[in-house]
Amino acid sequence: MNVVLNGDVVPEEAVGLPLNDRAFQYGDGLFETLRYQHHEVRFWADHYDRLTRGMEALSIRLPPQFTSDRLQSQVIELLKANHLLDQTSRIKLQVWRQTGGLYTPTSFQPHYLITARTGSAFALSEKTIVGFFDAVRLSPSTVSAYKTLNALPYVLAGIAKQQQQADDLILLDTHGHLAECIASNLFWLVGDVLFTPSPTSGCIEGILRRQLIRRAPHHGLSVQEGLFLPEVLTRADAVFCTNISGIQWIRRIGETVFDETLMNRIRPVFADL
Repeated sequence: MNVVLNGDVVPEEAVGLPLNDRAFQYGDGLFETLRYQHHEVRFWADHYDRLTRGMEALSIRLPPQFTSDRLQSQVIELLKANHLLDQTSRIKLQVWRQTGGLYTPTSFQPHYLITARTGSAFALSEKTIVGFFDAVRLSPSTVSAYKTLNALPYVLAGIAKQQQQADDLILLDTHGHLAECIASNLFWLVGDVLFTPSPTSGCIEGILRRQLIRRAPHHGLSVQEGLFLPEVLTRADAVFCTNISGIQWIRRIGETVFDETLMNRIRPVFADL
């Protein structure tokens, strides 16, 4: 397979990183995961916006050639090189600071890498059993809304998920409020109100999260973002999570079981995503 490294399409095996690379040494970077479907990179403008805002938050400079149009054309060029133009594909765009310095960097310029693989189409699926992860809590910061290369809370939550034999776990913030699931944003429906944790919980500002918040009012639903304690989920009509792969409906959290038919109220909102 081919990749794009700093703007050039090269064979995957040609990519080598030095031991003092800042992504390896310090996790000094961030990434976006994108879905290519129906011959388009879905929600490209939102991904580019989040990526560039994240770079600014990390003080990684935006090179003149790092424009939305040019970067998107490189994604399409890579898909063509990997014979993926007619397939649903999963794309990862990673940006990290160039080598130099210890904790204090000597460079503010980026490296970037784009990879593309076959992927799954957007789908509605089910998570049968979901619990809570309380060993490491999230906190809001100037970088918490972005997908940085520091993913330890989610890695540890993934290990706990395996140990609990659950389908997913819900992470909490430092004060015990709901934040997000391991790799997705959390939503729940009560009547005609769609609730989701605020970014002040330390959750990622997901791209699918943006789409639902924008679309919900056009389907008769109001949206309320805020800080909520876990017990609010016991009063929800339906609970689900969202990411680039689709919508994952949650059947049970602890002793609370949710009726799948109540998800019908929300289905029109994520049609054609």
